[in-house]
Amino acid sequence: MICHLRRLLLLLALGLAGTPGMAAPPPGEYQIKAAYLINFARYVEWPPGRLPAGGPLRLCVLGRDPFGGGLEGLDGRQVQGREVRLRQVDNLEQAQECHLVFVSGSEERRMGLILRGLAGRGVLTVSDIEGFAEAGGGIGLVTEDDRVRFDINQASLVRDGLRASSQLLRLGRQVLMERVSR
Repeated sequence: MICHLRRLLLLLALGLAGTPGMAAPPPGEYQIKAAYLINFARYVEWPPGRLPAGGPLRLCVLGRDPFGGGLEGLDGRQVQGREVRLRQVDNLEQAQECHLVFVSGSEERRMGLILRGLAGRGVLTVSDIEGFAEAGGGIGLVTEDDRVRFDINQASLVRDGLRASSQLLRLGRQVLMERVSR
């Protein structure tokens, strides 16, 4: 049941669920990760005042963009009644203005600095850097058995004033209740 829900969410996010008779090519790794990002935005609540009424939800990529245009289809979509706005950011100051930040693998050496700089600012951090959630990031994307899965660091979300829905917590591969390292 949960696997079916995950697949349905992925197909809906990618816009692949409603083309009868047409075989769509299987989505690539970063298309799947882009779908996860939009769904994370749907199933996480930000602290009051962090998302001003009528304002957009800013989804940012910090560092080199590994999505190869895969995020462009998300720009302008509606999430929680807000328009998604994509932004490529190059530094921590710009990332602090975002609501969801994907930390690219190009930033692995600066990961600790980035996580400390975004801590307590109501920013959902997501990355596919190995050990990201364990290091204090909000959600770490993990490829396991040729499938993209995710780990949630609940302690980091709480610290940042974010609240993941129970559905999202159930779908996570593992939910960390305390910060393991920093």
